[in-house]
Amino acid sequence: MAVCLLLFFIAGVKVGLHWVIHRPFFQIQHTVIRGNLHQVDPALVTKAAQRVQGDFFTVDLGAAAAELKTIPWVRVVHLHRIWPNALEVQVEEQIPAAYWGDEGLLNIFGEPFVADYLGELPHLSGPREAGPEMLQALNRFNRDLEPLGRSVAGLVLSERGAWTLTLDDGSHWLLGREPDAARWQRFLKAWPELHQNGVIPAGGTVDLRYANGFTVRGPRPVSKED
Repeated sequence: MAVCLLLFFIAGVKVGLHWVIHRPFFQIQHTVIRGNLHQVDPALVTKAAQRVQGDFFTVDLGAAAAELKTIPWVRVVHLHRIWPNALEVQVEEQIPAAYWGDEGLLNIFGEPFVADYLGELPHLSGPREAGPEMLQALNRFNRDLEPLGRSVAGLVLSERGAWTLTLDDGSHWLLGREPDAARWQRFLKAWPELHQNGVIPAGGTVDLRYANGFTVRGPRPVSKED
């Protein structure tokens, strides 16, 4: 008899809890958006959050985060329940560091993503998995070029590991594979005088792949067909 009463009591508790947690009072009705947003449209986040299924107790936060992450410029989303019927949506926005390949962007972590952007950024191109390495190289080259008043406008890493720089004056520097650090520093030290004397013209191509020197080609003349 006692066992029957206990089972009856447990069943009653389950029914009662089911009734309580499915009351309209607990349906998700509010969304609080947090994050330093410049590119992400908060209205899109709110609209997507309103499509989230479930209530305070049953909402699938993982599925909701996955849907919110499809919004352009969203990198990471964290969701938290707010008692009794709201969601807090913490959005981390993509911060672009460079154009990547033909149609993508690279964020500050070296991760590729796709979004519409018209700002001024250097163009990087290389193997898909080379984003972090290329971003580190971009920052390193820019630090080296800063005393010269130059910066990197484009950076290419070939499948064979050869580097090519395009500077903001249109010059192309062919560095080859694993550029020698000492030779690179000697060239940077000599560049101001070489450039001032016209040895390295703006828009020309400098081939630094030689062990004991370099070659220079002037800008390609524009033909009538161009």
